[in-house]
Amino acid sequence: MDISINHTNELEAIIRIGLTPEDYSKRIEDVLKQYQKTAQVPGFRPGKVPTGVIRKMYGKSVLAEELNKLLSESLGKYIYDNKLPVLGTPLPHQSEKEQVLVEGNSFEFNYEVGLAPQFKVEIPSGKVPYYLVKIDAEMVENDLNDLRRRYGKFSNPEVSEESSVLYGEFNELDAENLIKEGGNKTTTTISIEMIRDVQQRTPFLGLKAKDTVDFNPLDVLKNETEVAAMLKLQKDSPALHSSYRFTVMTVNKIEKADMNQELYDKVYGEGVVTTEEEFRSKIREGIASYFERESDRKLKKDLRMTMVESMNIPLPDEFLKKMLKANNKNESADFEHEYFHLADDLRWDLIQSRIAEANEIAVSEEEIRELARQTIRQQFAQYGYFDLDESKEKDIVERYLREDDRAEKLERAIRDQKVFDYLKKEVKLDMTELPYQDFVQKLNEQTQHELEHHHH
Repeated sequence: MDISINHTNELEAIIRIGLTPEDYSKRIEDVLKQYQKTAQVPGFRPGKVPTGVIRKMYGKSVLAEELNKLLSESLGKYIYDNKLPVLGTPLPHQSEKEQVLVEGNSFEFNYEVGLAPQFKVEIPSGKVPYYLVKIDAEMVENDLNDLRRRYGKFSNPEVSEESSVLYGEFNELDAENLIKEGGNKTTTTISIEMIRDVQQRTPFLGLKAKDTVDFNPLDVLKNETEVAAMLKLQKDSPALHSSYRFTVMTVNKIEKADMNQELYDKVYGEGVVTTEEEFRSKIREGIASYFERESDRKLKKDLRMTMVESMNIPLPDEFLKKMLKANNKNESADFEHEYFHLADDLRWDLIQSRIAEANEIAVSEEEIRELARQTIRQQFAQYGYFDLDESKEKDIVERYLREDDRAEKLERAIRDQKVFDYLKKEVKLDMTELPYQDFVQKLNEQTQHELEHHHH
């Protein structure tokens, strides 16, 4: 076998594989012998079909199949042994000579490959903005009240008051204020404290089971997302804007838990927190760490954009486009746009790989298993299973890792996180604290680059 590479330019090459009969004839003999043992041909006893007959029947297809296998093995081995930085998958390339697929001939096959460019990773030298949320007293207070409610005592008074939660049935009304035929109907809870305007709470106070209130939920609660969730509707449903008759089924009351050691222990574990001050500061820490994840997400996006744009890494565009078209039978009208994103992803991936290599950032089997374990525990926890039997968990983890390249995806996720942690330490962060509203606006801000390329 004779394999050579010819560089057409810096980023593209053609790999030529020459095969002689010695390279493939033994493989073909072996397969035909197997066929001979099992073939059922009229007029011959099983296992007694002459070689000539078998060869006539199957020779051509076996030759094609074995050549394919041999080429794919040799190509893969050549790329691996020569550490070729191949991008995407090699494409068969028409050779000048007409190939005649006849056993005993010599063959020549050519493959086009795209190669990763040489480049130097440049870590941004200027300051990179890093946005933090200014955690105010109101945020801490809201979380504190949520916790007190969650761990509070539940009771069913006869009559509703400000702190009650009503459980009942909503029925959509028509223009005459009658229950609408075939209208939206759902059973759910409404918390009186959720009604921000104190004036509008009045009709909900002093209610008993079987009492009714007619009202427009959107006018009273003023929050589309909350109302859609409460009425179990999509945001674009006309029924979201209707008035409803609410019939009380039960009046519930949650007495907020007292601020005492019992509550602190329930929330944070025994003895971790012993004073109200520590309790509040723990809540503040929780809010901060939640928002730090959001801040990191924004930083990740900014770093990626800055580095991809400033380093301007060249790619074998023609080859990659040809490869995409070959793999994707129905080409979309937006092909150039899709390619733009793919090329961007590829550049970022090359940068991350390069950083990982240069800093010996590796991912161990154990780390991949641990991430799989956490993912599975989270999924089970959603269905209320918190204690998985250890051997059962092990089986599920193994199965999970075998499915659709999961292990590879997890490995990549861990590597990307490690690369990000490295970059976060290396760059100079310009810390900016913003009030919550401004922070959210910053996170959702679209860059010039996104506005130009996301027309969806």
